[in-house]
Amino acid sequence: MEWFLLAMEQYGVWGLILITFLDSFISPVPPEVLFIPLSLAKPQNTVWLALVTTCTSVAGALVGYWLGLRGGRPLLYRFFRREKVKKAENLLQMYGVAAVLLASFTPIPFKIITISSGVLGLSLKKLLFWSTIGRGARFFLEAGLLVLYGYEAKKILEGSSFSVLTLIVAFGGLAIYLLYRHFR
Repeated sequence: MEWFLLAMEQYGVWGLILITFLDSFISPVPPEVLFIPLSLAKPQNTVWLALVTTCTSVAGALVGYWLGLRGGRPLLYRFFRREKVKKAENLLQMYGVAAVLLASFTPIPFKIITISSGVLGLSLKKLLFWSTIGRGARFFLEAGLLVLYGYEAKKILEGSSFSVLTLIVAFGGLAIYLLYRHFR
Protein backbone atom coordinates (compact mmCIF):
# COMPACT_ATOMS: atom_id res chain seq x y z
CA MET A 1 0.00 0.00 0.00
CA GLU A 2 2.80 2.42 0.88
CA TRP A 3 4.54 1.74 -2.43
CA PHE A 4 1.31 2.45 -4.31
CA LEU A 5 0.72 5.71 -2.43
CA LEU A 6 4.29 6.87 -3.00
CA ALA A 7 3.95 6.11 -6.70
CA MET A 8 0.66 8.00 -6.92
CA GLU A 9 2.09 10.95 -5.01
CA GLN A 10 4.88 11.26 -7.59
CA TYR A 11 2.26 11.70 -10.30
CA GLY A 12 0.54 14.50 -8.41
CA VAL A 13 -2.87 15.37 -9.85
CA TRP A 14 -2.80 12.35 -12.19
CA GLY A 15 -2.23 10.09 -9.20
CA LEU A 16 -5.13 11.78 -7.42
CA ILE A 17 -7.33 11.25 -10.47
CA LEU A 18 -6.45 7.54 -10.60
CA ILE A 19 -6.98 6.98 -6.86
CA THR A 20 -10.27 8.89 -6.89
CA PHE A 21 -11.56 7.12 -9.99
CA LEU A 22 -10.75 3.67 -8.59
CA ASP A 23 -12.19 4.57 -5.16
CA SER A 24 -15.65 4.83 -6.73
CA PHE A 25 -15.82 1.18 -7.68
CA ILE A 26 -12.96 -0.97 -6.42
CA SER A 27 -10.05 0.61 -4.51
CA PRO A 28 -9.87 0.69 -0.71
CA VAL A 29 -7.72 3.85 -0.86
CA PRO A 30 -9.78 7.02 -0.24
CA PRO A 31 -8.99 10.15 -2.29
CA GLU A 32 -8.14 12.13 0.85
CA VAL A 33 -4.88 10.18 1.15
CA LEU A 34 -3.53 12.21 -1.78
CA PHE A 35 -5.98 15.14 -1.89
CA ILE A 36 -4.86 16.51 1.49
CA PRO A 37 -1.07 16.43 0.84
CA LEU A 38 -1.47 17.90 -2.65
CA SER A 39 -3.69 20.67 -1.27
CA LEU A 40 -1.25 21.48 1.49
CA ALA A 41 1.69 21.48 -0.92
CA LYS A 42 0.00 24.08 -3.16
CA PRO A 43 -2.84 25.77 -1.26
CA GLN A 44 -3.72 27.91 -4.27
CA ASN A 45 -4.80 24.71 -6.09
CA THR A 46 -7.03 23.36 -3.31
CA VAL A 47 -10.39 24.41 -4.79
CA TRP A 48 -9.36 23.18 -8.23
CA LEU A 49 -8.27 19.85 -6.72
CA ALA A 50 -11.67 19.57 -4.99
CA LEU A 51 -13.35 20.05 -8.38
CA VAL A 52 -11.09 17.48 -10.05
CA THR A 53 -11.69 15.02 -7.21
CA THR A 54 -15.46 15.49 -7.38
CA CYS A 55 -15.63 15.06 -11.16
CA THR A 56 -13.33 12.04 -11.13
CA SER A 57 -15.27 10.39 -8.32
CA VAL A 58 -18.54 10.82 -10.21
CA ALA A 59 -16.91 9.47 -13.40
CA GLY A 60 -15.81 6.43 -11.40
CA ALA A 61 -19.40 6.06 -10.18
CA LEU A 62 -20.38 5.44 -13.80
CA VAL A 63 -18.04 2.45 -13.88
CA GLY A 64 -19.39 1.19 -10.56
CA TYR A 65 -22.95 1.51 -11.86
CA TRP A 66 -22.05 -0.29 -15.09
CA LEU A 67 -20.31 -3.10 -13.17
CA GLY A 68 -23.39 -3.52 -10.99
CA LEU A 69 -25.70 -3.43 -13.99
CA ARG A 70 -23.65 -5.97 -15.98
CA GLY A 71 -22.08 -8.08 -13.24
CA GLY A 72 -24.89 -7.98 -10.75
CA ARG A 73 -24.94 -9.85 -7.53
CA PRO A 74 -22.15 -12.33 -8.23
CA LEU A 75 -19.77 -9.41 -8.68
CA LEU A 76 -20.91 -7.75 -5.46
CA TYR A 77 -20.42 -10.95 -3.51
CA ARG A 78 -16.99 -11.37 -5.03
CA PHE A 79 -15.70 -8.02 -3.72
CA PHE A 80 -17.80 -7.39 -0.61
CA ARG A 81 -19.05 -9.37 2.33
CA ARG A 82 -22.72 -10.33 2.20
CA GLU A 83 -23.58 -8.23 5.22
CA LYS A 84 -22.18 -5.09 3.53
CA VAL A 85 -24.17 -5.87 0.37
CA LYS A 86 -27.30 -6.35 2.45
CA LYS A 87 -26.76 -3.02 4.21
CA ALA A 88 -26.34 -1.25 0.88
CA GLU A 89 -29.44 -2.92 -0.56
CA ASN A 90 -31.48 -1.93 2.47
CA LEU A 91 -30.29 1.66 2.21
CA LEU A 92 -31.18 1.84 -1.48
CA GLN A 93 -34.54 0.15 -1.05
CA MET A 94 -35.56 2.30 1.92
CA TYR A 95 -34.11 5.65 0.98
CA GLY A 96 -33.12 5.55 -2.71
CA VAL A 97 -31.40 8.77 -3.62
CA ALA A 98 -30.92 9.73 0.04
CA ALA A 99 -28.72 6.63 0.37
CA VAL A 100 -26.60 7.80 -2.55
CA LEU A 101 -26.25 11.24 -1.01
CA LEU A 102 -25.42 9.73 2.38
CA ALA A 103 -22.73 7.43 1.00
CA SER A 104 -21.33 10.21 -1.17
CA PHE A 105 -20.74 12.50 1.78
CA THR A 106 -19.87 10.14 4.65
CA PRO A 107 -17.16 7.54 5.23
CA ILE A 108 -19.56 4.82 4.04
CA PRO A 109 -17.70 3.15 1.15
CA PHE A 110 -18.95 4.95 -1.96
CA LYS A 111 -18.22 1.93 -4.17
CA ILE A 112 -20.89 -0.12 -2.40
CA ILE A 113 -23.54 2.42 -3.37
CA THR A 114 -22.35 2.88 -6.96
CA ILE A 115 -22.31 -0.85 -7.68
CA SER A 116 -25.52 -1.50 -5.75
CA SER A 117 -27.24 1.25 -7.71
CA GLY A 118 -26.47 -0.66 -10.90
CA VAL A 119 -27.53 -3.98 -9.43
CA LEU A 120 -30.79 -2.57 -8.11
CA GLY A 121 -31.49 -0.44 -11.17
CA LEU A 122 -31.49 2.98 -9.52
CA SER A 123 -31.85 5.71 -12.14
CA LEU A 124 -28.43 6.60 -13.52
CA LYS A 125 -29.43 10.28 -13.63
CA LYS A 126 -30.31 10.17 -9.94
CA LEU A 127 -27.05 8.43 -9.09
CA LEU A 128 -25.01 10.99 -11.00
CA PHE A 129 -26.91 14.00 -9.68
CA TRP A 130 -26.85 13.00 -6.02
CA SER A 131 -23.29 11.70 -6.22
CA THR A 132 -22.19 15.05 -7.60
CA ILE A 133 -23.96 16.88 -4.78
CA GLY A 134 -22.62 14.57 -2.05
CA ARG A 135 -19.08 14.15 -3.31
CA GLY A 136 -18.85 17.84 -4.13
CA ALA A 137 -20.06 18.77 -0.65
CA ARG A 138 -17.50 16.45 0.93
CA PHE A 139 -14.48 17.48 -1.11
CA PHE A 140 -15.30 21.20 -1.08
CA LEU A 141 -15.86 21.07 2.68
CA GLU A 142 -12.43 19.48 3.02
CA ALA A 143 -10.99 22.10 0.67
CA GLY A 144 -12.56 24.89 2.70
CA LEU A 145 -11.07 23.54 5.91
CA LEU A 146 -7.67 23.19 4.25
CA VAL A 147 -7.79 26.74 2.89
CA LEU A 148 -8.92 28.20 6.20
CA TYR A 149 -6.80 26.17 8.60
CA GLY A 150 -3.94 24.69 6.55
CA TYR A 151 -1.96 22.03 8.38
CA GLU A 152 -4.26 22.23 11.40
CA ALA A 153 -7.11 20.99 9.18
CA LYS A 154 -5.06 17.90 8.34
CA LYS A 155 -5.45 16.68 11.93
CA ILE A 156 -9.22 17.11 11.71
CA LEU A 157 -9.58 15.55 8.25
CA GLU A 158 -7.37 12.56 8.91
CA GLY A 159 -8.82 11.84 12.34
CA SER A 160 -12.11 10.30 13.28
CA SER A 161 -13.64 13.69 14.13
CA PHE A 162 -14.24 14.56 10.46
CA SER A 163 -15.90 11.19 9.86
CA VAL A 164 -18.14 11.78 12.86
CA LEU A 165 -18.91 15.30 11.62
CA THR A 166 -19.92 14.04 8.17
CA LEU A 167 -22.09 11.35 9.72
CA ILE A 168 -23.84 13.88 11.98
CA VAL A 169 -24.44 16.28 9.09
CA ALA A 170 -25.60 13.48 6.79
CA PHE A 171 -27.97 11.90 9.30
CA GLY A 172 -29.28 15.34 10.26
CA GLY A 173 -29.99 16.01 6.60
CA LEU A 174 -31.57 12.59 6.26
CA ALA A 175 -33.82 13.26 9.26
CA ILE A 176 -34.94 16.56 7.72
CA TYR A 177 -35.58 14.82 4.41
CA LEU A 178 -37.64 12.07 6.07
CA LEU A 179 -39.64 14.61 8.07
CA TYR A 180 -40.29 16.56 4.88
CA ARG A 181 -41.51 13.42 3.08
CA HIS A 182 -43.62 12.40 6.04
CA PHE A 183 -45.40 15.73 6.34
CA ARG A 184 -45.67 16.28 2.60
